[in-house]
Amino acid sequence: MQPRTEPRPDAAPRASVSGEGAGAATPAGLLAPLPLFEGVALGEDAPLEGARVHAHAVGTVLFTAGDPAEVLYVLVSGRVRLVLGPGADGRVLATLGRGDTIGMAALLRGDLYPATAVVAEDAVLVGLPSATLRRLTSERPAIAARLVGDIGAKLARFVREIGGFSARSARARVARLLCDLRRDAQGGADEFAFGEPKRVIAQRLAMTPETLSRELHALAAGGLIESRRTRFRVLDAQALERAAADRPASPATR
Repeated sequence: MQPRTEPRPDAAPRASVSGEGAGAATPAGLLAPLPLFEGVALGEDAPLEGARVHAHAVGTVLFTAGDPAEVLYVLVSGRVRLVLGPGADGRVLATLGRGDTIGMAALLRGDLYPATAVVAEDAVLVGLPSATLRRLTSERPAIAARLVGDIGAKLARFVREIGGFSARSARARVARLLCDLRRDAQGGADEFAFGEPKRVIAQRLAMTPETLSRELHALAAGGLIESRRTRFRVLDAQALERAAADRPASPATR
């Protein structure tokens, strides 16, 4: 097993995260601006007893595949990778960012974490133990509904990606990734960037970095995207969606 960087649960978040005032460094203050908790009262009367703020450096292992699922992590800033297997260097399943939850499905089932979570960029998280999460969702049902929706969205993407590995061409997999990144960009913006190295992106898509670069170049040559290193601009969203589905253009749209 890879060495585990000792977590620092009592470390103060960076000023850029907690700079809105003293209250922002509390679990309630950090959670309130996130989409999952937006508009839900999270004052001192909220059932957040047991929640803790964690600040972790790159390389910290939050949990290892096979560990009992005891805490739901909510990512306030930074990035966390989910890696297949117990080591930190396995195949990357997903890279999570601000507002994402980590470990939800396993925690709800009282199961084991199915993957290893490794901090990929210095991160601030709020940890919600199972008892805290039960109280919170019981007293704030809006959060329970949003969590269910969040799990459903993650499952749909996972099924789509897994299906794509066996049934779609390399170009379709790259196009689907770009469509997903465009959809997840703030306000559905047509311009966005890779949030991780190309080698990690390529690993997620089950291809080599050279193949990823070649397919990006082909999409750009076809007028679907504009590519500038790891930044992209979608020029033809409909054509990109067709490429993601491995569908040729109809005669009317050629």
